[in-house]
Amino acid sequence: MTHQLIDTDDGLSAVLKAHIGEHFVAVDTEFRRRDTFFPQPALLQLCWKETAYLIDPTKVSDLDGIVELLANPTTVKFIHSPSEDLEVFDCWLGVLPEPLFDTQRALAALGRGFGLGYRAMVETYTGEIISKEETTSDWLRRPLSTQQLSYAALDVTYLRKIGQQLYDTCADKGRLEWIFEDTRRLGVGGRGPAAKFRSAWKLTDTQQQILNALIDWRESEARRLDRPRSWLLPDKVMVTLAKRRPTHLAQLGTVDGLHDSVIRKRGDQILDTIDRSSSLSATLPPAWAPPLTVDERSWAARLSEVVKQRAVELDVAPEVLCATKDVERFIQAFVSQQALPPELLGWRETAITHQLERKLSDLIARSSAP
Repeated sequence: MTHQLIDTDDGLSAVLKAHIGEHFVAVDTEFRRRDTFFPQPALLQLCWKETAYLIDPTKVSDLDGIVELLANPTTVKFIHSPSEDLEVFDCWLGVLPEPLFDTQRALAALGRGFGLGYRAMVETYTGEIISKEETTSDWLRRPLSTQQLSYAALDVTYLRKIGQQLYDTCADKGRLEWIFEDTRRLGVGGRGPAAKFRSAWKLTDTQQQILNALIDWRESEARRLDRPRSWLLPDKVMVTLAKRRPTHLAQLGTVDGLHDSVIRKRGDQILDTIDRSSSLSATLPPAWAPPLTVDERSWAARLSEVVKQRAVELDVAPEVLCATKDVERFIQAFVSQQALPPELLGWRETAITHQLERKLSDLIARSSAP
């Protein structure tokens, strides 16, 4: 396996032109995110066949060719567990890879393990064990070491070969659209920063409105300043602010974890956000729905059995069809007659959702029978 470092615009242009018309390319990124909100791109790895091309974003300035490649609808991009890579591409280039074939999802869709990491996948398919030594190295340091370059190259050379095998198998089993549909649904940032506040349902309606507004304010400020969220307001501090509803700067000073520098620079903004949000009636995050009732927990257990049985029939990991959290969201939406979670639409409608609807309807009918 060979690799080539690309650190000039001419070199990048030549590589891209040499591979026009290729149907598949393996893609990976290395980045740093220590004291910033946005990831700092440090290396882009591409592999069309045997050679890994390591593109240096700190040296290359003409990125139009990369944008065109990532957006090219005739070139399938193999990426393993792409959530972080998507964020890099969105922030750096303003584009998301399409079509995207997530090899981690493909493994699960073929019943070969759920959430399997890249190293585990490589070991399973090749018997090779990839070193972890460079995982946490400084990828913005220049020059990159020989070990870093070799490590980065392995991230796409194996991916290219294994990705092709998984793609072909998914095609044979009629599961390509499963992967493409799920990856099209992927967004940057997952379910959003509000999803971390899992106990927010315990707050009053007004407190939830305040917390939601503080989350939005922190997100906006963190983006504007390009600083980590926790540097502005730690999660625990925001929950405390929502509960106490301070109205004066002096009251902010009594909140544990809220630094004096933040109060001096942004205390007025925080108080204004709290004051304005107290009277708002914004839509709250779905993640803040209250937990299931006793009956609903019983139904969830029965529905999970349906998912497991269907997974055996299809020879896939149960989480591919419907994760435990999605079973709960399904019940909450079904009972309240709201739209079903988007994760349960599309190909899953015939694979599992209709079965869940029939089963839940039966369970509800039985529970209400005299």
